[in-house]
Amino acid sequence: MLAEDWLERTQPGYQELSNVERSAVAGFSIVWSVFEARALSTNANTTAIVQFVDKNAENFGSAEPFGDALAYFQQRYVSDGQINHKFESLHFRKNDKRERVEAVLLGCEAAPTEIVTALLIIVFRLRNNLFHGIKWAYEMRDQRRNFEHATAVLTRVLDSHAA
Repeated sequence: MLAEDWLERTQPGYQELSNVERSAVAGFSIVWSVFEARALSTNANTTAIVQFVDKNAENFGSAEPFGDALAYFQQRYVSDGQINHKFESLHFRKNDKRERVEAVLLGCEAAPTEIVTALLIIVFRLRNNLFHGIKWAYEMRDQRRNFEHATAVLTRVLDSHAA
């Protein structure tokens, strides 16, 4: 395994990652690629995400399939009823619809399409942080559950889209 060997040899912290952690990151990377190709016409950005969810709103009549991921990200990014410092690590950019995501995480917005949109934007920020190297700044620590829940969001969206 050329990639594994190289990563173990050259990237600080990679050797310390468990097989489960490595699998979570690898699986997310592949599923993201499928999602971006099928749902976003290979052009991922928050505008494309909003347009995709709006266009497929009938497929998201219930937020129930996304309940576990929503609860996880709320627990991770909200403390004492407010957005916390971990949320800042998503590194939202100017046009990333941060306010929409905050409204969902804080429970101010509960429409299924808004929940799906917010979760996909969180997943997009995780993707950007991974693919642009930010996650390596702290050697991928504390990321397994992020990527497991992100992958669950993507697969449920893809399953809903295929229906």
